[in-house]
Amino acid sequence: MTETDIRLLAVERFKSLDLENDSEFRELVQMASDVCDTPIALLTLLDHDTQWLKVRKGTDIASMPREISFCDHTIRDDSVMIVPDATADERFTNNPIVASDPHIRFYAGASLITNDGHRIGSLCVIDLEPHQLTRQQELLLKMLSKQAVNLMEYRISAELLEKNKIEFERQKKIIREVQITQRSFFESAPNFHALLGKRGEVIDFNKIAYNFIHKVHGVELRRGVMMLRYIAPDFADKFIRGFNMAVVGDHAFEEGSTDYGAHGVIYWEASFETARDPNNEIIGISYIIRDVTDRKVREHKIIDQNQSLLKIAHMQAHEFRAPLTTITGMMDLIKAEDYQAPKEYFELLENAVKNLDGKIREVVDNVDNIVLEGTEVYKA
Repeated sequence: MTETDIRLLAVERFKSLDLENDSEFRELVQMASDVCDTPIALLTLLDHDTQWLKVRKGTDIASMPREISFCDHTIRDDSVMIVPDATADERFTNNPIVASDPHIRFYAGASLITNDGHRIGSLCVIDLEPHQLTRQQELLLKMLSKQAVNLMEYRISAELLEKNKIEFERQKKIIREVQITQRSFFESAPNFHALLGKRGEVIDFNKIAYNFIHKVHGVELRRGVMMLRYIAPDFADKFIRGFNMAVVGDHAFEEGSTDYGAHGVIYWEASFETARDPNNEIIGISYIIRDVTDRKVREHKIIDQNQSLLKIAHMQAHEFRAPLTTITGMMDLIKAEDYQAPKEYFELLENAVKNLDGKIREVVDNVDNIVLEGTEVYKA
């Protein structure tokens, strides 16, 4: 980017200011007119091809082509440019604003130089008659131009500050809304959830985590405290292993059970997830514990039911064999006697049938109990 491009960017920045309706700038231009004893005074900005008369005293012209502007010559130097009689200056003799309306004769202008050293325009005074400035008037015009720049820089800074303030408030509102959403999501989670720093310290936690620690350990879960302090001794090794995996970017999962005495045995699943910032840098660990006690109890009941079914199968395979063998044998004897067997044969057959009936009733009762327990498991 060239120096000219940078200067034009500075001009655009100041063009956005509403200088014409700013009383301080109107007073400053009036002061320049009074000090130099001229009917016209201007505060101008020059872009690529136009001179903008931002604050005016003595004329209604708002802009003109840069090529006919006196100020185009002024901004080529840091000193005050004075033209006592434009008709006698070969640079302006044929200038349309000299040769014709408004017939400018006298001009004096001081560059508006920003703090970055860019000449963006001028503070100038104009007369329709030849004129001269004293050394004191020239110094005062220079001082007023510096004051004009200072005021313009201040206005830009104030506007930028106000824009930043508005943007800050907007961003703060967005952040607050995000925090509320995140906190709502955090608190609505059905599991123990804690955010841990890279050293294992507690950064944040939800109510379920707080209530659980308070219930089983009798202490308050606090930010800044090492999470290991709240971990049951028989889970400490698994916790350390899972945490160390997650803190280097690996997913970790542990499961087991812990006997909390009066609070009973709790079956749990623990996950350790890496937390990263927008630059993908690891900043901590998301530590989640799920209470799976109800599920484990149901699983154990199902296992017990399966064992009962295996027991019934064993009975079917072995305990039914004896009475069935007796019945089969007695029927063979009865057939051999042409169904004219002695009474004792039928008594033995009756006893075998009763024994088989008893075994069948035992199986039915066991099956009924298993069905009932299974119903309770799935209701739970």
